[in-house]
Amino acid sequence: MISVILAGGSGERFWPLSRESHPKQLLNIAGEKTLIQQTVERLLPLTPIDRIYIITNEQHAFQTLSQLAPYGFKPDHLIAEPVGRNTAPAVALAAELFQDQPDEIMAVFPADHVVSDPDAFHDTLLQAEDAAKENYLVTLGIKPTRPETGYGYILKGGDLENLANAFKVGQFTEKPDRATAEHFLKQRKFYWNCGIFAWKVSAIRQELQRHAPEVIEPLAGIEQHLQNAKGKFPYRVFDAKGKKIFGSLPSISIDYAVMEPSQNAAVVPTSMPWNDVGAWSALDDISKIDSEGNVLSKDVYQVDCTGTLVKADGRVIGAVGLKDMIVVDTPDALLICPKDRAQDVKQLVEELKNKKRPETKLHATVQKPWGSYTTLDEREGYLLKRIEVLPGESLSLQSHKHRVEHWLVVAGKAEVECDNKKMILKARESTVIPKGAKHRLANPGKKLLILIETQLGNILDENDIKRYTDLYGRA
Repeated sequence: MISVILAGGSGERFWPLSRESHPKQLLNIAGEKTLIQQTVERLLPLTPIDRIYIITNEQHAFQTLSQLAPYGFKPDHLIAEPVGRNTAPAVALAAELFQDQPDEIMAVFPADHVVSDPDAFHDTLLQAEDAAKENYLVTLGIKPTRPETGYGYILKGGDLENLANAFKVGQFTEKPDRATAEHFLKQRKFYWNCGIFAWKVSAIRQELQRHAPEVIEPLAGIEQHLQNAKGKFPYRVFDAKGKKIFGSLPSISIDYAVMEPSQNAAVVPTSMPWNDVGAWSALDDISKIDSEGNVLSKDVYQVDCTGTLVKADGRVIGAVGLKDMIVVDTPDALLICPKDRAQDVKQLVEELKNKKRPETKLHATVQKPWGSYTTLDEREGYLLKRIEVLPGESLSLQSHKHRVEHWLVVAGKAEVECDNKKMILKARESTVIPKGAKHRLANPGKKLLILIETQLGNILDENDIKRYTDLYGRA
């Protein structure tokens, strides 16, 4: 199969751990590996890495490629969307790119789900592949374990001839109320719609053309508007015209656009343990729970707490007498809410966005293709950062009109270029970068470079950066 991973979600319900610049799929919420790493690992027994493609937002491309480099993922198999347009345009884009392989089976996977039984997943996926070969649009149906109101449901219809575990779709029902969900659970013919699909490239193209021409027709010939990004990681990006075309597409899910109106939809039921990790409350199902029903980080100490999630990020947290609460602590933001209001975190994030709070976009530590920086303190007129540069990596050649910078090396070795002059700084050595100077910081060593940067001036953000050359195509 061709496997297409959709990694365009923002994960707002996982704020403050998930931010616009570092969304849910890039977090290690359920184990040591991130969700997108787990997704790729699940696929590898059935799909070689050179048959795996990823569609994600352009601002997440570097982090995604960095996380998947150990698996041998090809950078030009990542297609960067200029703007999020939901799952139907992403599927249509993939179908357009593979149109010269009409009989290939294309499977589509969300990047941020957890499946704790890979063998059951593989068995189910192979059954879906068999049904897809017969020109059905196949979705996986998860056997429900509770009357969940946050998922869509699929009614299992009649048998499909010569297919052991595939059925016609009787109906789709979007996120029912509690009473309806309880009725579905008792019926035992309804399944959760988990958003995993399989179909022939020709079949999905035909159904998109039939039910959502406004999604696929503008993408005709779109490949001529895709090019390799400049710089160290040649992932695929749209040119100016391609960005305009993709940005003009309607924002609609593949379920609404195609699966619900299609007469050719099939479902493969499965009992595999699955979780879409849609909100903080989902961690109860995928985490280690203590005898009082709590999910606690190692730095959390509690007295008389029950059914409570407390996630710490380096600081010691004490909790007393909490019941069915969620507490998530990060260096720059703290979330506190009842567990039964976990879905409303998205509403809170919208309010923070309306207030233009930077905490919705960036963490205190911001990942970059060359390493990371952490904001340690910020007041009027100055900004203090910890900068980490990976071995062999380099920041862009740049200048600033409105600030002076002081660099103090803490560990490792720094190569500093300033107005065409180069110097090497070791631990406890420092230098000053004047306003307007063309400068670059690089790590020529084999160990991590750590330095403390003090910025002094009246504009202390990324808007005061002019780039001249850059390894990552940002100049």
